[in-house]
Amino acid sequence: MRSTRLFVASLIAATAVITACTSTPSTTPNPSALTPPAAQEDTFMRIRIRTAAGEAGGHLYDNATARDFASLLPLTLTVHELGGREKAATLPRELADGQGRAEYRAGQLGYWAPGHDLAVYYREDGFRVPAPGIVMIGEIESGLTAITAESAGLTLTVTAA
Repeated sequence: MRSTRLFVASLIAATAVITACTSTPSTTPNPSALTPPAAQEDTFMRIRIRTAAGEAGGHLYDNATARDFASLLPLTLTVHELGGREKAATLPRELADGQGRAEYRAGQLGYWAPGHDLAVYYREDGFRVPAPGIVMIGEIESGLTAITAESAGLTLTVTAA
């Protein structure tokens, strides 16, 4: 009888170990988890960004934050240099928030919810955006140098193309 109990107890313990090792991980979203930058939404609308140095062309992604940004257009902003990797400007109001991520690509447009800021990334340096992350709203396809040409007090105007 004792050997039967010992066998059953061992069987239960082994089953618990196997179950714990093969269980599926939690599907609770991690705010610092990344959606790969290449896995973006479809194009919502084409945009044009004009500066004193020239013009850039791009598009907004099809997500709630980008659509809310589009409702502000045309929009003129004064941008400042941030970290040697991006130009940033405070938007006139908060936008609908979306899924933030820690990584970006040069040429992407992002929304930083805590400061209601637009970010135009022009250089990748391995920096990881802190929580809650940056919500990607679009991408510049041509003319990025029109935005990076000036360093102080650059004014840019974003319009629908």
